[in-house]
Amino acid sequence: MNLNEQSNVLAFLNSKLPKFHSTILPKLCGGDRVMDLLFYRPLNYVDRSRLLSDAQVGEFTTFMAKVYEHQPPTFRGRPYKIVVESENQYVFVVFFNYSIKYLCKLFPIGANVIISGKLEKFAEYWQITHPDYVSLNINQFKEIARMEPVYQLCRGITNKRIGNMISSNLKGLPDLPEWIDDTLIKQKKWLNWRESIIKLHRPSSLTEAEVCRKRLAYDELFAYQLALRLARESHVKERRREFTISNEYKEQVLNGLPFQLTNDQIRAIDEISERQKSKYRMISLLQGDVGSGKTIVALFAMLNVVENNMQAALMAPTTILAEQHYNWIEEVLSCTDIKVALLTGKTTRKERKIIMNELASGILNIVIGTHALFQANVTFKNLGLAVIDEQQRFGVMQRNRLVGKGENTDILFVTATPIPRTLQQAMYGDVECSVLREKPKSRLPIKTATMNIKRVPDIIEKLKSAIDRGEKAYWICPYIEGSEETNIAAAEMRFQELQKTFFNKVNIIHGKLTQDQKDQVMFSFKRNEFSLLVATTVIEVGIDVPDATIMIIENAEQFGLSQLHQLRGRVGRGNKQSFCVLLYDNLSKNSSSKLKIMCESQDGFYIAEKDMMLRGSGDILGIKQSGCMEFKFADLYQDRELLNLAHNNAKSVMAEDKSFELLLDIFEYRSRLHFSKFQ
Repeated sequence: MNLNEQSNVLAFLNSKLPKFHSTILPKLCGGDRVMDLLFYRPLNYVDRSRLLSDAQVGEFTTFMAKVYEHQPPTFRGRPYKIVVESENQYVFVVFFNYSIKYLCKLFPIGANVIISGKLEKFAEYWQITHPDYVSLNINQFKEIARMEPVYQLCRGITNKRIGNMISSNLKGLPDLPEWIDDTLIKQKKWLNWRESIIKLHRPSSLTEAEVCRKRLAYDELFAYQLALRLARESHVKERRREFTISNEYKEQVLNGLPFQLTNDQIRAIDEISERQKSKYRMISLLQGDVGSGKTIVALFAMLNVVENNMQAALMAPTTILAEQHYNWIEEVLSCTDIKVALLTGKTTRKERKIIMNELASGILNIVIGTHALFQANVTFKNLGLAVIDEQQRFGVMQRNRLVGKGENTDILFVTATPIPRTLQQAMYGDVECSVLREKPKSRLPIKTATMNIKRVPDIIEKLKSAIDRGEKAYWICPYIEGSEETNIAAAEMRFQELQKTFFNKVNIIHGKLTQDQKDQVMFSFKRNEFSLLVATTVIEVGIDVPDATIMIIENAEQFGLSQLHQLRGRVGRGNKQSFCVLLYDNLSKNSSSKLKIMCESQDGFYIAEKDMMLRGSGDILGIKQSGCMEFKFADLYQDRELLNLAHNNAKSVMAEDKSFELLLDIFEYRSRLHFSKFQ
C-alpha cells in the first residue's frame, strides 16, 4: 500500500458521521468519526440462531411461523395474544402495551412471519412476550437469526439504531496492509484487521467474537508499546556531564535520622543513584506501598543532584502535601548547608520574589511546591532533577512544563498507588522502576474488621471513648460512583448526625470546598483543633496525620480494593496501634470477597492485583482522570499474555516501517508522542 492509499484509509476512518449522530455518539464512543463508531466494542452478544425446536426456556430463538389467529383480551388490562403455528406446534405471541391496528398490520391472518425473542412457557404452551423482531419479509431470516451484538447505550439511541449505523459503515471499511507477522497470525488463528473489525460486530459465534477481540487487542497493545518505545528513544538522550556521587550529604542525613532505612529503601536509593550516574537521561518510577517511606528515597536522589551543583524540584498535587514534604525535608536537612524553599499558591508576593531570584541565581538548592512551580515566570539556574509526587494526579502537559525548565532534566515519578506489574508495563513500557514493599519496623499493622452498618450506634460509643482518650479518627462516607454531589450529601448527613455527639470536636472535608478551605480543615486537624474528620475520598492520598489512629469507612462495599487500601493508609503512620472499621450494608459475593481480602492483607501490591482482577485495569488508577491510555479492545488483566507478546515484539521491529506508522495513526498513538509521559 502506497502513501496515497494509506491517506485514503485514514481519511475514511477519520471522516465525520452525520450531524444527527454527532450529539449522541461522543457520549458513547468518545468521538463522532467512523473510527470511533467502528471501535465501539459490544458489551456482549445475544445468540438468535437457535431454532424453536432447539431452544430451551429462557433462551432466544428465531423461527418462521404462520399467523393462526388473534385473541384480543376479554377484560381491560389483560394482554393481547396472537397464536402462530411453527413446526407443528402453537406459540402465543403476547403484547401488554399495544395498538390493535398496528398488531393486525404486523400479524396478518395466514401470513408467514419471522419472530425472534426470548422463549417462555405458560401452562403447556410456548410463549414469547414482546418479541424483539417481527418481519413479514422471509428473506430476512439469516439477517435476524444470528449473533446480535449488544452495546452500552444512552438516552436517544437504541441498540438496533447503533447496530444499523455500524453495519452501514462496515461496508466501506478498506483493507489494510498486515503489520503482524504471518507466523503469529497462523499460530493464533487470527483474521486480518478488516475482517476482525467486521466480525467483532457480526460474529457467527461467541468464539469467533473473542478471537477477533484478541486480534484487535494485540494491535492496540502493539501500537501502544511501539509508541512508548519511540517516545523513550526520542527523549532519553545522551548527555555530556560529569555526575559523581560522594555521599557527603547522605552520610550527614543518615546520622541524624531517628530511624533506620529498610532494605527496600537502601536498594531503591542505590538503584536510582546508579541511573543518575548514567550518561543517559534518567526517567525513573518509584512506587511504594502506603507508608513505605518514598520521600526519604526521593530526598537522597535530590541530594545527589545538589552534590553536583544542580538544583532539584519536588512537585506535589496539593498545598498540604507540599507543606508536609517541606517541613519534613527542612528538618532533616537542618544539619547541612542545603537551602530549601516552599513555593505554593499561598506563598506571599514578597516571599515569591525572593524564592524566584534565588532559584534563578542558583542560591536555592531544592524547591518544593505545587502547580506554582511550573508557572512561566519561574526560572531555574540549572534544574537537574524533577521529582513528581503522586504523578498520576498531574496532567502530562503540567509535568512537561516543569521538566522543560531544565536541559535534559532527570525525572523521578513517585506514586503511592501500587501498580500491578502488567499495568506498569502497559503504562510505562521499559521505564526503570524501584519498588518499596517493606514498612518501617516502628509501624504496627493496622487491625482491620468488618461490621454491619446497623452497628453504627455501638461504633459511635466506642469512638467517643477513644476521642476522650485523645485519639483522632477519620469517618469516610459512602462512595457513589460518578456522583460527587451524592457523596457530599452523604458526608454532610453523617456530619450532622455526629455533631449531636461530638459537637465542636468534629469537622468535614469534601470536594466542593476550595483548595484553601480543604487545607485549612486539614491544618486544623493536625493542630488538634478537632478530633474527628468526616470526609469523602478527597483525603485518599498523601495526607499525613501521624496521631490519627482510627479509620471508619461507611458502605465499604461500594469502594474499590485499591481505594480502600489507600484510605486505610491514612492511619497507622505513627507508633500507636491503629484500627480500620469497614462498615457494610448489602454484601454480594464479590463485595464479601473484597472485604475479606482487606482484613487478611496489608500488602498494597497483592491488593492491587486482586483489584485489577475484580474491577479491570481502568479503575485502578482512574484512567480517565489520570491521562493514561484507555484501551478500546484490550483488558490488561485478561490479556496479560498478549501484553507481554506485544512488549517483546515491539523491541524487535523497525518503527520507521510505513505499515507501523499506519498502525500508530489508526490507534492514534503517534499524536500522543509529543505529549508523552517521557518528555
